[in-house]
Amino acid sequence: MNPSVAQTKAVVDSGGAGRRLSFGLIGLIVLGITLVATAHVAVHAKRIEVAIALGKEERAFRELTLQRRNLEIEIGMLKDPARIIAIARDQLGMRPPEPADIRASGAGRVEAKRR
Repeated sequence: MNPSVAQTKAVVDSGGAGRRLSFGLIGLIVLGITLVATAHVAVHAKRIEVAIALGKEERAFRELTLQRRNLEIEIGMLKDPARIIAIARDQLGMRPPEPADIRASGAGRVEAKRR
């Protein structure tokens, strides 16, 4: 063989394998970076989704707390003794018993006989 052909062949052979290896390595690096970037975006999107859901739940909690407070106030108003007496007297026609209407029960009579 001619010495210039042998030198050219040696240069071509050694450069081809190295280039394929470096292209493969670069491809793997790019793939890895792409996967990491995609994972980062997915985690960030999930974080935003959770934050939005948390905001909705906090809003619902505040509304329920306000509703509970209002119901407790309403219960307090409904349990007011003056209101209950007024309803009993005016709407139901109830009145306190007269002293003559009060009678001793059977249990009181048994106690009187034992003495």
